[in-house]
Amino acid sequence: MRTSGKTRADLAVNLLIEGRSAVVVGGGKIGLRKTRLLLDAGATVTVVAPEIDPEIQVLVELGKVIHVPRRFELRDVDGAVVVFAATDDAAVNRQVLEGAKAARILACAADVNWPEGDFVTPASVRRGGLQVAVSTGGRSCRQSRLVKDSLSRHLAALETMSLVVVGTSHEVLSANERERFHLTEAHRKRVGAMIRQIWGVHEFLILNTCNRIEVIAAAAPDEETIGLLEKLLNLDQLDQIGHYRKVGPEAVEHLCLVTAGMRSQSVGETHITAQIKDAMDEAVANGWANGMLREWVDVALHVSKEIRVKVGPMLKGGEIEDVCLAYLEQAIPDLARQTVMVIGSGVVGRGLVEQCVRKGCRGIWCYHVNRPEVPSEWADQVEVCTLNGIRDRLSGVTVVLSAVEAPGHVLHEGHAPFFDHEKNVLVIDLAMPRTVDPRLDGQVPGLQVVDLDGLKHWQRLTSGLLEMVMEQSLCIVRNHHHLYERIQESIQGGLPLKPVGADPVG
Repeated sequence: MRTSGKTRADLAVNLLIEGRSAVVVGGGKIGLRKTRLLLDAGATVTVVAPEIDPEIQVLVELGKVIHVPRRFELRDVDGAVVVFAATDDAAVNRQVLEGAKAARILACAADVNWPEGDFVTPASVRRGGLQVAVSTGGRSCRQSRLVKDSLSRHLAALETMSLVVVGTSHEVLSANERERFHLTEAHRKRVGAMIRQIWGVHEFLILNTCNRIEVIAAAAPDEETIGLLEKLLNLDQLDQIGHYRKVGPEAVEHLCLVTAGMRSQSVGETHITAQIKDAMDEAVANGWANGMLREWVDVALHVSKEIRVKVGPMLKGGEIEDVCLAYLEQAIPDLARQTVMVIGSGVVGRGLVEQCVRKGCRGIWCYHVNRPEVPSEWADQVEVCTLNGIRDRLSGVTVVLSAVEAPGHVLHEGHAPFFDHEKNVLVIDLAMPRTVDPRLDGQVPGLQVVDLDGLKHWQRLTSGLLEMVMEQSLCIVRNHHHLYERIQESIQGGLPLKPVGADPVG
């Protein structure tokens, strides 16, 4: 549209003109564009022009358009619901507007006369049943077209969008190998800001736990998009065995099993559910995700709940602290007589202290930032100290359990002289990144360091139920495949996700 330098306030509406008469005055390229818009809306179109564009002629020959081969006359607007003035003559276009106004018919001029018309046609893109229109009220047609072209590419990406998971975990990388891929909160924000710039990624969250680092995204499943996600997570430094990419039903299956704790170091643990919810909240807070990805996460939470109900009883003691204590009981028969140091005051740390108290152990509870509250009934068994007090208490402990979040090693070679070198000492590192320096293992006679991978290996050797549990879990997930299909259809213009009775007007 050529502008006149004027601007007009406007109201965005969609005209329902299917089966009704519309007139286009002008047979050139502009007339062709207006004709196509009207045909897309289902109107019966008449083109008035002495000569017409070859593409309009094709439409005439196909019986889709009526052609009146002469100059415009006032009677041409009779019976129309909308009229377009699309000639290259401003005087003729003005005459069309005046004739339509006299006949009380909505009219639009595609030239400098546009402010005198009743409406304008915004820059628009239609894909299937979805139409998006952009208007600046005459301020900048170029800006409207740029936004329209951008939205068009976005809508094209939506048509192939699916759930995508890119990441690595304890299942494919050892603790030593995956440690360098873990992301601090500040690092996640930087990575998230870069992921937002990837055209094919619509919404995403970053799941960063002691077991895994993943991007879970509603995204186009093409090689370029997935490759960029891998690069931003530095996973491109690994071979194909060291990381994974999952798309569509496979990604949904993976997300459901992860949420149910079936892919955790300690199979069946429930902490992962809260971690995924926290990751979703973080994504919303940072503007990385909203309703679309939440639908996938809600499906995973729903399915994981059923898995826990049906499979959970088979996995008695599924939390990491349960596995840790079971390992201790096997490794140290007289556990109740030992002094156990627990480093960390979070959920896992508190759970470990509680388990040790129940076993009758004496506990030393070390914290980094938040001092834990010790119940009165534990007072005779549990001593509390800061990380700075660890050295003074190491000589009296035979077990150290580290479950603290810290920027570095809280136990390292500098602590070696403070252990009792006449005792066997077991140190279990439950954190990721690790908080116990693996080199400590060789510095003290009789001291053994076990990490999450070691616990996982032990659990698999001692539990013959894991294969059966995984098989039943997969069966439950696949029985809910229809939920995946429903979300896909809703995104791509099929079934609505709104409850029945919601406002259908888009």
